[in-house]
Amino acid sequence: MSKNQCSNPKKSKKIGLTSILLILLVCLTIAGQNKLSLGEDFYHEGLILEKQRSFTEAFNLYEKALPILVEAENMVLANAADEALQRLKLYLFSYPYTKEEAEALIRETYPQLSEEQIKDYFATGELEYYRWDGEKHYFESAIDNLKYRNLKLIRENPKLNQTYFDLVKQINKMAKKAPEKAWMPYQNPATYQGTSTISVPRSELPDEGTYRIWIPLPINSGPQSSVIIESVTPEKWVRYPPSINDDIGLLYLEIPMEELTEDLFIQVVYSFTHYEQRFTIDPDNVGEYDIESAAYQQYTRSYANTKITNDIRQMAKSIVGDETNPYKAARLLYDYIVYNVDYGFMPHSIFLVWPWSSQSESDYVHRYQRGDCGAQSMYFSAMCRSLGIPARSTGGFQLFHHQIGSHFWAEIYLPNYGWIPVDTSFGQLGLFPKGVTDEERKTFIDFCFGNLDNMRFIVQKDVDVPLIPPVNSSDMLPLVVQFPTVEYSIPTGEIPALTVLEGWSIDCKRISE
Repeated sequence: MSKNQCSNPKKSKKIGLTSILLILLVCLTIAGQNKLSLGEDFYHEGLILEKQRSFTEAFNLYEKALPILVEAENMVLANAADEALQRLKLYLFSYPYTKEEAEALIRETYPQLSEEQIKDYFATGELEYYRWDGEKHYFESAIDNLKYRNLKLIRENPKLNQTYFDLVKQINKMAKKAPEKAWMPYQNPATYQGTSTISVPRSELPDEGTYRIWIPLPINSGPQSSVIIESVTPEKWVRYPPSINDDIGLLYLEIPMEELTEDLFIQVVYSFTHYEQRFTIDPDNVGEYDIESAAYQQYTRSYANTKITNDIRQMAKSIVGDETNPYKAARLLYDYIVYNVDYGFMPHSIFLVWPWSSQSESDYVHRYQRGDCGAQSMYFSAMCRSLGIPARSTGGFQLFHHQIGSHFWAEIYLPNYGWIPVDTSFGQLGLFPKGVTDEERKTFIDFCFGNLDNMRFIVQKDVDVPLIPPVNSSDMLPLVVQFPTVEYSIPTGEIPALTVLEGWSIDCKRISE
């Protein structure tokens, strides 16, 4: 045997080890790629099932995909899976009731209803639902909404009827009091002090990652002024100055969980003055619009949830007829909504409306002829805009009876007068109680067009205003800010806002007249 044919044992051993290591490396790489591919497959299969409304199966696939995608550091798809899980959870929260559960709640809430009446509510579609997994699931506020479509249910409830009765009397007392100076639209100021608090036990929060939190604040805007941020506790989390002079009022904070050694406690104290609005308008003195101005273009456009569809445009034209005066035309639109569109809560987030769906809030109200304060305001604004009348949906809170409740209303712009308040859903309250005369109802409804009480707290000038700073993910409720918006930097499939909202409170007290 030649020397060249002789093998070198040491060399062979070295080559063998190298080959094994290379094979192991290749195998690990292939395994990692297969695992990543598996995570991607789970996610995309989940999307297909979600579109088919097979939510349970889709949810399970998203849950499988998320940890695989995080481990593989595919953060684009991991964040998408995170949002998908949050989205499906919102469906569960928004539509929690089976038909049997909804029936039981109706019987409990309205014992005076017969079984035939209850059956009719389901048959006629009065109860909002969404179908998934082959079954109907009913909206969380569907049962509450019944009383607004059958006012007898309000009038037969002594406590509820009295609440609306007292409210009509209270506003009418204000309405019948002539303004001291007819040329002054803002009068009778009321000063408020508000306190917004977030308090969450440290044990309920993760050990790592960062929470981004946007807390709503009052803004300086027309009837609201003298906004002062009195204190923020603690100050170290604040990243930007409060946006109290912008289109939306926010305090933005970032909280690194690694630095949080005790319970999360955030408190903001602020004050502001809000004026009663009393506009005395002569329709003949309304000036001409500058249709080339940026403001006119902004508030007459079709955008986001204030979308102007062809059907909405035609509806507006049919209501106003030949009327071209913007003040008179807007009043005709206001009367139409007050007397024809039912008040009712609606699910604003998830896939129901823009940006999750091509359907807007304004289109939703037009199609179903029902909606809550915000949706009605957007519908009114869309119809006004379709006629060339600048309009917007302004919102924040109402401060009646020493309580604070979220609310939206509309405003139209009239040259020579400015932004005029129009509150369609509040105006409808005049129709609710028994014991109120037709004249008293008319006084109340008239007041809510061009006038407004001073028991308000404005957070934003219009809906769909971007947050300051913008969100990184898809905000689940992008059109309004009436409670904190929350983001968490690590995708977990949980809804980060829920933990914060459980510890959220807001209080606003009148401190001077």
